[in-house]
Amino acid sequence: QVSFQYRATYDHQERDKRSYETGSDFSIAGLTPDPQLSNAYESNFTTHRFGPGFRYSKARNTFIANVYYQRSLLDGMVTQNGSEKIRHNYNDVTYFMMGQLNINRENSLRLFVSSYTDNPEVTNLQSVYDISDAQNISHGNPGLKPFYSHRVNFHYVNSNVEKGRTFMWMFSFQSTSDYIATHTVQNPSIEIDGQRYTPNFYSMPVNLDGSRSLMTHLSYGFPIGFLKSNFNVMAGIVYSKTPSMLGGTVDAATGMISGGERNDASNMGYDFRAVLGSNISENVDFTLSWHGAYNIAKNSLVVNDSDNKNRYFNHVATAAMKFVFLKSFTFTGNVSYQQNIGFTNDYDNSYVLCNVYLGKKVFRNRRGEVMFGVNDLFDQNTAFSRTTGSGYTQNSI
Repeated sequence: QVSFQYRATYDHQERDKRSYETGSDFSIAGLTPDPQLSNAYESNFTTHRFGPGFRYSKARNTFIANVYYQRSLLDGMVTQNGSEKIRHNYNDVTYFMMGQLNINRENSLRLFVSSYTDNPEVTNLQSVYDISDAQNISHGNPGLKPFYSHRVNFHYVNSNVEKGRTFMWMFSFQSTSDYIATHTVQNPSIEIDGQRYTPNFYSMPVNLDGSRSLMTHLSYGFPIGFLKSNFNVMAGIVYSKTPSMLGGTVDAATGMISGGERNDASNMGYDFRAVLGSNISENVDFTLSWHGAYNIAKNSLVVNDSDNKNRYFNHVATAAMKFVFLKSFTFTGNVSYQQNIGFTNDYDNSYVLCNVYLGKKVFRNRRGEVMFGVNDLFDQNTAFSRTTGSGYTQNSI
């Protein structure tokens, strides 16, 4: 099949943020919004895409290819201390290709190759200050361009139905040019509408090349006959690189940042997972699993290699079970142990999470169930999370 396609999309957004300085009664009657802290905008994004397409299919194999010329039109208006019109036109060529090959009954593979764009938000394009947080002031960048990404996804499956064995290999890669990154200056002294500010951080969005992400995973599953269970193992690697700019000088007239140094924050992660799931009977069910991940975070601006690497490890072991007794009563329980270990900055956070439930099967053929239980029986959940960014690593509990 040969085709010629045309697609049009329209996206309309509105925002009206009003801030008031009130008295002790918090009433806004008769007050006007603070012009420095209030912001309203309206944006209309219209995108036209057209181009040829090709599709070839024979037996169970398929190949698809499409190429588009894309024109995006932004018509926006921002209101803050007056009105500012924002109009931009963007021209790009995008593509999509897909191939599906069924080699035989046991082996198949799929490949996707595509590109896409994402337009900046109107608030990133406006040339005004955002001082709603005086310690973290930001400014828009009228010259910001949409980012353009290339993406590859690959999926291979080997399945032996007779023996119940399955092997999979998944791979994905993404590269982005004109990535919308952040340029940050620490503790600058800036004057806004006659008032002097010294925020902890001053930032603006910028376009930078070099954003990358890669992921690959292998998995293998097979039955264990004497346990009447299935065992699955998975191992993988995840890599990402995110660019940013640090330092520089803030122009007093325009609010734009010049100078500074580029910093690439990269993260390499290795993970492994094992799952044993039962298939004994409809009255007995259990699952045992373990998942561990080792991560190394780096920042290119840090010269000292010992300070540059931030290494940490986290793992969780889980056991879940469900039993049906006296024909219609159920017991459900799961317990998990999670540990987070930091090697570079020394810390060790761990906790046990246990949930138990009692239930009763109801309705015809026991298709319904009423359950009562307790979550976090030992009251130990600390909800640990870890965030890695440009030049920092943050642990939250």
